[in-house]
This record gives sequence, structure tokens and C-alpha cells, in this order.
Amino acid sequence: MLFVKVAECEAPEETIEIPVENDGFILMSTLSAQFPGACGLKIKTGQTSWRGVRVAEDKIYPPGEDQWDNKITYIVTYPKDSKRKGEDLDINSAKTRKIERKCVDLIVLGIPWKSTEDIVRQYFEQYGEVVLCEIKRDFSNNSKGFGFVRFKDYDDQCSVLGKKHFIDGRWCDVKIPNSQVKFD
Repeated sequence: MLFVKVAECEAPEETIEIPVENDGFILMSTLSAQFPGACGLKIKTGQTSWRGVRVAEDKIYPPGEDQWDNKITYIVTYPKDSKRKGEDLDINSAKTRKIERKCVDLIVLGIPWKSTEDIVRQYFEQYGEVVLCEIKRDFSNNSKGFGFVRFKDYDDQCSVLGKKHFIDGRWCDVKIPNSQVKFD
């Protein structure tokens, strides 16, 4: 399996290797699992110029030659802030996003109605120590099909994100809830 190096800035303190799918593209969900709020990638093509990497249908395609270069570090791009002309503009706001390296409640979508919190907790403990596991229920105590899980260790949390999970006979998604994504 091929991995490409991705970082948040041009002079990265830390790079993350992201897997390339067998078809030659990177899933947008894989990128956003490691860099919440990311909308694409770019590469430096010279001293001062940048090239955006094509994104279509939640897939990131390799730039030119239909191949990824694992010797290049690709830089994450974020959406521009949606401010209107005439409003106070913070020139650096799009570049000063901070991702806190702390554990948050992850939302687990698609949990089977028959599943208990013990089953869900037991599944996620294969990734690391779980400090919270909760299935949301309606007024008559029936499962709503989703819940939350929190890990003690940030790296364990990251290993769970961007993967499909087969819990109690059903495929489930795990994501960072929109309310937990922080931008400065």
C-alpha cells in the first residue's frame, strides 16, 4: 500500500502519512479524519507557485502522471472564511486554524438497535481505553441508532476516525461531530 506525506503547513513540524486507495486516489474522509475541516491538498511547484490537487466526488486525485509522489509533502488546504467585503477581515484567519490535540466525544452512526453500550464499548476497546460510551435512546428507551464514544488517548481516537466499523453485524461510521470542530 502506498502512503503520501501530508502536513498543515509548508515548514511542517509533523507530517502524517495518509494511505492511497487501490484505485489511486485518496478519500476525502481519510484526509478530514486527520485534519478536521480540510477541503483539499496543494503542492509547491516552484519557489513561489502552488498547484491545487483535484477533488471530485469526495476523492482526491493525484496531480499529473496519475501517480502520487511519496517523496513530496502535500499541504492541507482549508476553506476560506466566508466574510463579506467591508467587514473586518483578519488576513491570517484562514492560516491560523488550530486543531486541539485532545480527545473529544466521537459520534458513532448506524449502531444496530439491538446493540448495548457494553457491546459498543467492547468493540472500541480494541483501539484503546474507552472513557465514555453512550447510546442515545428515545423516551421509551429504544436506541436511536447512534451514540458517542470517547478515548483516553488522542492517538487511539485518531486510529478510529476515517474507518468503517462492523459493530454487532452492521457497518457504522465514526466522526467528529460538527460541534467539536474548532477554528480560531
